[in-house]
Amino acid sequence: NCMTTPINEVVADLVSRLDSNLREAFEERASIRELDGGLTRELAECLALLDVIRQYPKEVLSLLA
Repeated sequence: NCMTTPINEVVADLVSRLDSNLREAFEERASIRELDGGLTRELAECLALLDVIRQYPKEVLSLLA
């Protein structure tokens, strides 16, 4: 997995604060949503960030504080 900067500046800011495990989860979900789901990369990244927040709320929120 190649880690790129997300397209949306808000998503990019929040993703830059994730630790390596959460970042990997984000990248994986974004790729799946884009390639398997047929979404644009920008939308896939937005939804992937929401997926990670939903699955790991305490971990993500502690990094965003």
